[in-house]
Amino acid sequence: MKVRETIRQIKERARPLENPYFRALRDGSMGRDDFVETQVQFLFAVVFFSRPMAVLAARLPRPELRWELLENVHDEHGRGDMALSHERTFIQFLERLGEDRASIDRRALWPEVRAFNTLLAGLCLMDDVLTGLACLGVIEDLFSGISAEIGSAVVARGWLPGADLVHYRTHETLDEAHAEAFYRLLEAPYASGARGRYEVEQGLELGASVFLRLYEDLSRHRTRRWLREVGGPHSHASGGTLGTVATPIPPPPPARAG
Repeated sequence: MKVRETIRQIKERARPLENPYFRALRDGSMGRDDFVETQVQFLFAVVFFSRPMAVLAARLPRPELRWELLENVHDEHGRGDMALSHERTFIQFLERLGEDRASIDRRALWPEVRAFNTLLAGLCLMDDVLTGLACLGVIEDLFSGISAEIGSAVVARGWLPGADLVHYRTHETLDEAHAEAFYRLLEAPYASGARGRYEVEQGLELGASVFLRLYEDLSRHRTRRWLREVGGPHSHASGGTLGTVATPIPPPPPARAG
């Protein structure tokens, strides 16, 4: 069996658009405020996503292999124009839904999103390279269809006109290309023997599982309204969002004389 057939079977079994998140969007049971709250949380995954990818690229032994991932990382950063970075376009999407930078910065990071980010970081740093490639590839692949679904739902619900639908319109097609770059790197190892197939299949199954689980968690906890008392990054590793800095901890008061 070729890797493309395995990918097709995993996606067919996963049935991403039957996820509770997208069902709730379609049937109207997810309101606008809950949708926006979950999308603020998803921003924190968008901000982080390119970093495990860059780590994984560094672990590839040859420049021609690394370039496939570095092109993807380049896209994540707006190909050098930070106004077009995926972080900035997603913030623009949230702003058009009525959020501003200050309100985004007040949100506390949900543990489910931190778990997703931390899993990708650990996978790309410490696990098998093929497993990491397969995991990120299927996430990109699934997000292409998910982007189209979310975009259609946002317009159908009257939350934004189609002309204002930044970020998601781009990712309907861009992430197909990104997924293809990952999948090309998997073809030869998958065909090389049982070990390569196993490592690739582990990554494909993991990626589909954790990405769709993230959406299930966002749906389950969509009525949360968690705020925090500090600004800036949610951790020193996460990087926060563009234009934010960590709020300094004030120094202790001077000792009282006597």
